Amino acid sequence: MNGLEVIMIQQDSLDCKTVQDVQKNIEATLEWMDRAMAAYPETDLIIFPECGIQGGHPSPDADVPFAVPGQQTLVLQEKCRQKKVWAEFNFLEKSDGKVYNTSIIVDDKGDVALKYRKVNTFVPVEGNYPGNEFAVCKGPKGAVFGLMICYDGDFPEVGRELAYMGANVLIRPTSYMTPYDLPWEFTNRARAYENTAYVLACNRCGTGSLFTCFGASTAVDYDGRILAQAPPSGEWMLKTTIYPELADQMRKERKRVNHLYNLKHRGYAGAPPEGMTDNPYKVAYGNWK
Repeated sequence: MNGLEVIMIQQDSLDCKTVQDVQKNIEATLEWMDRAMAAYPETDLIIFPECGIQGGHPSPDADVPFAVPGQQTLVLQEKCRQKKVWAEFNFLEKSDGKVYNTSIIVDDKGDVALKYRKVNTFVPVEGNYPGNEFAVCKGPKGAVFGLMICYDGDFPEVGRELAYMGANVLIRPTSYMTPYDLPWEFTNRARAYENTAYVLACNRCGTGSLFTCFGASTAVDYDGRILAQAPPSGEWMLKTTIYPELADQMRKERKRVNHLYNLKHRGYAGAPPEGMTDNPYKVAYGNWK
């Protein structure tokens, strides 16, 4: 099967107070892309953490959010085109007087393939306006990408929603902070295992204006096994290979622990051939279709 070559950049970005600070983070991001492609020219996808461009929790008078996509994103899109690589970036997006926590996936032609606004903001400290829509996009090597940003990944419903939309690779840019290193590991592994999907969780590192982010960026396979993990401190370039088509095959062929099928075909061994297909989950899942 086709292996998807992935690099996650565990980045220590500035918490920006000025547009000049934003430019420094953009330049650092471009340098990381150059370094990654020089070291691993076969790379298909580069992932950056949450708060990579403007940092986290800027002061109220710091006018650093901007339109996404917009003038500031064009240089990143152009780098993807030049290097012929897909990449994920995270921004503070300004739109209609609101600020959103937004990630985009850019394809190897420099076009925005997916834009997602964080649905579950980290209240009460994250004052961004929540998004209200999930989406997926097709990527290279049989990948279907779904985005969940940091706290999104603490909710089983988010990974499940993306999986039923077809995502076999869940990309999770984060600014996960101490003292939450334990849930960091088990939420990444759980979202992978329960959805028969890869999870690529790229965490920020360093101490910002409020929190210390501990790194430990992690790639998890569809059985919840850790494939690769960066150290729990310091900037790091983590390289791994995943096989999205294998996750799809497992979803189709498995007889045991096939969670996506079994959720909607309960007890098919006792109620053949398809089991119970009604929806017993009246609170969590209002629409079964």
